[in-house]
Amino acid sequence: MYRLVDEDSGNVLLTAEDIRDFFVDQDLETAQRFTFVRVHRMEITRRKTERTELQVVDRQGQPIGAYYLGRVEAALGEAPSVSDDEHPDVDFVGYTCEYPKAGEIWKKWAEGVERGDWARQPPEWLGSWLHVAQTAWFTSGKRASRYEAQQTVFLDGARITTRDAFFCAVGEAVNGAGGYFGSSHGGLIDCLRTAQREHAPPFRLVWRELPFSRNALGDEFTDAVVSAFQEHGVAVTPKEN
Repeated sequence: MYRLVDEDSGNVLLTAEDIRDFFVDQDLETAQRFTFVRVHRMEITRRKTERTELQVVDRQGQPIGAYYLGRVEAALGEAPSVSDDEHPDVDFVGYTCEYPKAGEIWKKWAEGVERGDWARQPPEWLGSWLHVAQTAWFTSGKRASRYEAQQTVFLDGARITTRDAFFCAVGEAVNGAGGYFGSSHGGLIDCLRTAQREHAPPFRLVWRELPFSRNALGDEFTDAVVSAFQEHGVAVTPKEN
């Protein structure tokens, strides 16, 4: 489910089962039309709303993701009828999200994420998966830090074929299923610094199949992230299998 919320009042303006054309291939500089699919509630009193938030909601009605939209405009002739038997689609004009597979991934997030789910996605979906993981992480109130307590974490290098895959794998290894621990080299360093500053439990990183990962990621990137771990007190141990 999705909600459109007025940030100033906190009022829910609209709830819908799905959204169409909001998650698109690239960030566009002009506002675009997107559609709330099968609207269940609509309490819009004016066509234009200046400060709105789009919430992704799980099956229990709890927000698991949020996007600040700012100004949106309902593309209405007249307000459609919404009732227990009528759930129309409603168009809006506003800014969209540049991760095209995020909508499909949010459906998985609403059901619950398990370890290894990210690796079962097509490679071209991983940028969107990482975006959803990061958005869900911060929406839940967590920080760019470490929350798990195990002393040794394992990174499965055989699954790391791209940089997006690396950050998906690191987030899960350090913070559990659906976990986040950076989405870029700078983001990784921020997480390491915060964890160190907050005295999170120290850990050792066992990187399985490191040569495979190095071949996929390149020497420069691999050396940079290994150095980042080591500089923040994390011993990196390669392991063949």
